[in-house]
Amino acid sequence: MRFKMMNPSISGRGAEPVYRDKVKGVHIFKKKYLKSKQKVEKKPKEKEIEWGKGLAQKREAEARMKELETEKDKPFARSKDDPELDNMLKDRLRWGDPMAHLVKRKKYPEPVLPDLGEGEKMKESGFVVPQDIPDHSWLKRGLDAAPNRYGIRSGRHWDGVDRSNGFEKEMFKRTNERQARDREAYLWSVSDM
Repeated sequence: MRFKMMNPSISGRGAEPVYRDKVKGVHIFKKKYLKSKQKVEKKPKEKEIEWGKGLAQKREAEARMKELETEKDKPFARSKDDPELDNMLKDRLRWGDPMAHLVKRKKYPEPVLPDLGEGEKMKESGFVVPQDIPDHSWLKRGLDAAPNRYGIRSGRHWDGVDRSNGFEKEMFKRTNERQARDREAYLWSVSDM
């Protein structure tokens, strides 16, 4: 009530706002302020380039979400008679399988990585990465990459030749031998019971 009775020159009611320069903090007129604001709005927004954010990770996340959506409708417990699980295990490629070349498998999907170099944003950026899988790739030849201790798959340009010094192969061998020895020791220890 007291504020309403006050003189507008004292309370500041109805007064023009004070515009200030963002850099210097100096008082500027309304026209100059609006001009500077229009200049900022006229600046072209930077083009968002998709490949800068990890396309493969985005695709993997989408695939995982789709997989989770399909899994959501399935029963919680999976039995050994589950046909979907059985088919998945049958179709799986195993590294070092000596009979893999004899088994007639489904044709492997050609484009594991879809061609993303044709998008408008990619063309506008002027940076196009070749997305096709080379003929020498392990993906096209139907091989499975040798496992490594980090669980990272080989890239699409890997030709299938193992150029390692054999450390990981020996490491897996030692791990398996140790597990087998421990299992055998356990079985010997409980055999008298």
